[in-house]
Amino acid sequence: MSRPGSSGLRFGMFAVCVTRDPDAGLNSGKAKPLYDLLVSFADVSSRDTGQGYPYRETLATALDCSKQTVDRAADYLENEIGLVKIHRRKVEGKPDENDANLYEIFDAWLIHGVTPPAGTPPQLVARYGHTIPGLDVDAWVSERAPDFDLVGWQSAYDEKLRTQHAKREEQRRKERARRKKPKKGGGVMDEATPEGVEEEGGSVISDATGGVTDDVTGGVMSDALSRAGSPEPSFPDPDAPAGRSPVDGRSPSTSGGRAAGVEGGSAASGNTKPSPTTSKTPAAGRKAKHTKAQLDIVRQVRAFYPPEFGNDLPELPTISDAILSAMATDGRTPEQIGERILYRWIHHGYATKFHTGTLDNPVGAAIGMVRPLRRGDRYACPDARCENGRDIDTGEECRLCEVRAADRKAEQQRNRPQAPKTPPMPSQRAPEGSPQPKVKDCAGPYCPQSIPVRSGDLCGDCLEQQEAAEAGADLSSRWDAEEAHRAEQEAATARLAEELDEEAAARDARDRAEAEQRAAVEEEQRRAAAAEDARLREEFARQNPELAGYSSPAPF
Repeated sequence: MSRPGSSGLRFGMFAVCVTRDPDAGLNSGKAKPLYDLLVSFADVSSRDTGQGYPYRETLATALDCSKQTVDRAADYLENEIGLVKIHRRKVEGKPDENDANLYEIFDAWLIHGVTPPAGTPPQLVARYGHTIPGLDVDAWVSERAPDFDLVGWQSAYDEKLRTQHAKREEQRRKERARRKKPKKGGGVMDEATPEGVEEEGGSVISDATGGVTDDVTGGVMSDALSRAGSPEPSFPDPDAPAGRSPVDGRSPSTSGGRAAGVEGGSAASGNTKPSPTTSKTPAAGRKAKHTKAQLDIVRQVRAFYPPEFGNDLPELPTISDAILSAMATDGRTPEQIGERILYRWIHHGYATKFHTGTLDNPVGAAIGMVRPLRRGDRYACPDARCENGRDIDTGEECRLCEVRAADRKAEQQRNRPQAPKTPPMPSQRAPEGSPQPKVKDCAGPYCPQSIPVRSGDLCGDCLEQQEAAEAGADLSSRWDAEEAHRAEQEAATARLAEELDEEAAARDARDRAEAEQRAAVEEEQRRAAAAEDARLREEFARQNPELAGYSSPAPF
C-alpha cells in the first residue's frame, strides 16, 4: 500500500473533502467505504500496519460485498476521481497467476492542505483543488498536465452535478406526493412514515430526509429502519436546563415498559400494532430487536467514542435509537457522526467533565454527542447541512452561524439593563471625559458573550472549551506515546523470542555433535578391544599348540 507524501500523517487520517463529497457515484456504491478501508491498510510515518498488499477477497469481506463490487468501486476511484491508482501484479515466477494489487493513494496533499506534488492525477486536482487556499488549479494543470482538458472536464462535471441534483429533486417531489396520499381512517399519511407502514403509537424514522439517508448509506439505513417499524425514540437533552422536555417534545412512554436493558429490544407500547418482526411467542409484549444491518451501523458509530469512555458504555437500545435517529434525521454517514462525536467530546465539555469525575450520566452524554440539535440549543443552527459551524458538503464556514451569533449578541445587548441616567452636571463643572466602557466582546469565534474589560480575552465558556481542547490534545499525545511504548515493548519481546530460539537451536546442534563424538570414541574403543583379544588368543595358541582347541571362542 503506497501513499505518496504521507510524511507527518497520523495513522487513519483521511481527506475530509472526499468523505463530504455529495457525488452520487461515491455514495451509492462502495467507493467511499473502499477509500476509508484502503486508508486503514496504508503505512504512514506514525505506524506500520505490516499488512502489505490486501487481496481483493480481503477487501470484499471487510466491505461485506463481492469482489466484482470492489472492482467497480476501485475503478470509480481510479478513473473517475483519480484518488487511487491500482498497480496490478503477477506472482513472481508465475506469469499466469495474479498477486495482490498495489494501491497508491493520492490524498496526502489534501490532508496537509498543500500544493499537489507532481504525478497527482489532474482530475483529482480539478475536483478538490479549490479546497486548498492559494492553489491556482488552472496554472497547476497547464504546467503539470498540459494534455488534460480542464474546461471540458469542468463542463462535464457541472452537468453531472446538475443531473444528480435534478434526480434528487424529482425523488423528493415524488416522496412529498406519496406522503400526501390518504391513509386508512382518513387524514394524510405522516410525513415521517414510509408508504404502506401504519403506526398508531407514533411514526417511524424513514423518509423524513427525503432520500438523503438512502444516498449516504447505500439503502441500508432506509431498509433497516423500515424493517424495525419502531416509534421515533425520545431521549433527554444533556445540554438542556433542568425540567426541559425531550428533544421531540413528547414525554417518554412508560405504558407496558420495563427498565432499559442490554441492546436487543425494549418493551412495546400497549397501543402499538405489532410489527412483522415481533416475536410470536407467548411473551409477545416485547418488540423485536434491532436488525443486523442496524446493529452493524451502530457498532461503526460506537467505535468513534473515545476508548476510555466508550469501553465502559453499556449497549442499550436507547443509544442505538439515538444513533440511528441522528443519521436518519440529519442525513449523516457513520464517519460524519463519528466526527460529530469527537468534536462534541472536546468542544462541548464532555471530556473535561469525564476526566474531572463530574460526568454523572454517561448514557445521556453518549446520546448528547450524536443527537441532532434543536431550536433553543446553544450550538443549534437552522441549516441541516451545517456541522460544527461548517457546511458538511463544501467545508465552507456556515453563514447562518455567523448571522445567528450576531443576532444573539445584539439581543443580549438589547436585554442588558441600562445604567440609570445621571443628572446633568452643573454648568460650572466641565465633563472630565467620556466614561470608559466596562465590558467588551469575547474574542472566541462566534461567541456572543460580553466580559468585563479588565478580565481576559475569553469568557468562561470559551475558556472551558479552550481547556477542553488542550486536554484533548494532551490526551491524544499521551495515546500516541503509549502506542509507541507498546510498539517498542512488542519489538523487544520479539527480539528476545528470536534470541531464545537461536540459543535453543545452537544448544541442540552442540548436543548432537557431542553425541556423535561419544559414539565414535566408543566404536573406536570396541574395535581396539576386539583386536587386542584376537592378538592374545593367537599368541596363546602359538605358545601352547596342544591347548589351541581350548583357546578358540565358545560356539555359543
